[in-house]
Amino acid sequence: MPVLAATRPAAAPALAPLLHTIAGYLNAEPAPALATFGVGTGKGGTILFNCHYAAFTGDARYYDRALAELEQVLALLNPQTYKADFGSNFYQELLELGELLCYLGRHGHLDWDSEPLLRQIDTIQQERLTQFLATANLERRRGALAVGAYFLRRAPHSALAREQLHRLLDSLETLRQGDEEGGYYWVCHVIAEPRAYTGLSHGSGMVMSFLADLHAAGIRPEACERLLHYAARWLLGTRMDPAQFISTFPLWAGKADETNNLCLIYGDLGTAYALLRAAELLDNEEYRTAALAAAHCTTARTSAADTHIRDASIYYGAAGTYLLYDALYQLAGAEEFAQAARYWLARIPGFATHDNDYLGFSPQFYRTYEAAQLGFGFGVVGIGLTLLQALSGGRYSLSEFIGLT
Repeated sequence: MPVLAATRPAAAPALAPLLHTIAGYLNAEPAPALATFGVGTGKGGTILFNCHYAAFTGDARYYDRALAELEQVLALLNPQTYKADFGSNFYQELLELGELLCYLGRHGHLDWDSEPLLRQIDTIQQERLTQFLATANLERRRGALAVGAYFLRRAPHSALAREQLHRLLDSLETLRQGDEEGGYYWVCHVIAEPRAYTGLSHGSGMVMSFLADLHAAGIRPEACERLLHYAARWLLGTRMDPAQFISTFPLWAGKADETNNLCLIYGDLGTAYALLRAAELLDNEEYRTAALAAAHCTTARTSAADTHIRDASIYYGAAGTYLLYDALYQLAGAEEFAQAARYWLARIPGFATHDNDYLGFSPQFYRTYEAAQLGFGFGVVGIGLTLLQALSGGRYSLSEFIGLT
């Protein structure tokens, strides 16, 4: 998906001081330290931040800081001495590190030959993919699609990665349920009660977005289009009346009650984004109209009761909502989405109301964990990266780390 800085919603310059405050905070002496090495809750997130901040400001000292952190990370790559933190997992963090190294190399942020390490990660992640597929775990954060996202980054350089992507596409065909009349869907098996979710987390939106990525990478485009077509058909069959239920789509099929989520991983925004990606790829006006209708219905929802937004984080808060509206604007070009993106971006500083050591920010979930308070997914690092994307007009983007590519 092309990203042109001139077409993005303009970020308020008033946010720049907060970005610089975050940079100072993350690089203070002594700096707040994340214990593990992945991107989601570990040092990988601060490495990405410092690389983006160095490029954004032209201050090479932050590249030096990122390189020093990377050297610390490389010293931690021993599963025998690894210590989990906030539910972390060595092999998942190794996957996230691999994605980060691919990104940094592709964008010229760090001049370091990561290919030998990446080849080792390829082999390990191939084994993990086998395990995930054996249990029908398709999760985007800790499942088969997480491994698939890594292999998509490796595909230009690795025959093994390309082979595994074909294998994963075969499995999506095997594991899909439904039929052509009612459409295809995939069941989430990692939660106690298996459910057919709709959105970017656990559900059809997650699978559809990944299929669009496979298509963009040239992995059997016709097969991807077929699965996308019938997945969209099923998704449309789950629609509810937003006047009655707040949302157009339920969190999962059969959950016919009020659904107020408007965050990155749950709710209509992510589902509409995935459906719109499918519509654009298939050039299907029915799907495009339905996706835009669902997304437009969300733009008037701003209260906590109507959005469940109670913090500034990426996964559950205002940062992620901004990123989704920004992504919708890139796809559709509708000014209404640009306005919504600007609105939620401007809301971010207003959530820094807590008396704590994290610049006043605090996630509504997992507040007792420093990795959540500080890290990419829930905390200060993710907020800083979101501000960098916005203030750079999208040049320094984090989208591919959250499934929005």
